[in-house]
Order: sequence, then C-alpha cells, then structure tokens
Amino acid sequence: TVIVIPPHACVMFAVNATQARIAVKSNASSSFASKKTQATKRGALQVVAADKRTRPAISEVSGFQKSANDTGSSAVQIALLTKRIEGLTAHLIKNKKDYATQRGLKKLLGQRSRLQNYLSKSNNAEYVKTMTSLGLRIK
Repeated sequence: TVIVIPPHACVMFAVNATQARIAVKSNASSSFASKKTQATKRGALQVVAADKRTRPAISEVSGFQKSANDTGSSAVQIALLTKRIEGLTAHLIKNKKDYATQRGLKKLLGQRSRLQNYLSKSNNAEYVKTMTSLGLRIK
C-alpha cells in the first residue's frame, strides 16, 4: 500500500504492536485546536514596536509619573501611546500605502481614547494637566 500525504501536512506516526496508525494533521485545518483558541488567534492583533530603539522609553515621559516606579498609571500610558502615535504618523507621511501600519495606528488611537475617557471620569484635574502638557485636545 502507498499512502500519499500532501507536502503541507504535518504527519504523526504511532505504531502499536498489532497495528500501525497514521494521524495526519493539516496546517490549514486546525481541527486539533479548541474552538476558543481558534477564535482568539484569528482576530487578535498585537501592535508591538519593532525593537527597543523605536519604542518610547519611560524616561521620555517621566513628567507624568507619580513615583519612580510608576509605569502603568493612565497618564503615563497616555503619554507613551502619544509618543508611539507620533512616530507612526511620521512613518505614514512617508509611506502612504502602508495599510498594516494604518491599522495599528487606529488601534493605538482607540486605546488612547479609552484611557483618556477613563482618566477624565476618574481624575479630571489630572486629565486636564496631562492633555495640556501633551498638547492634545480636551474633550
């Protein structure tokens, strides 16, 4: 007997003492993965800076930190996102047809907008201070 296996298939062999079984798992159909895993992988897009040189450093937004170890407060996150958005905007001015970067920029803008809404509701004074120092419009 001859078994023809497509080149894009991943083959796993399990040999028993009495019989031989072949399990073929195709890369195209991920039937072995759970439905929940497939759904999260399909729509997930993570916007990540290419390397550490293009990512803004915490030292650039040190004016927004409440303490030396503060890296996650809303004001710091908004400042970091603003720096990344400025870099992507400069890139898109040169490369108008870079649609993947356009999508990433839109995701960053939405994330920053959500953080701005949260900060304006939780601490309006800090929100106004952050927006004026970054030169952003106050909603």
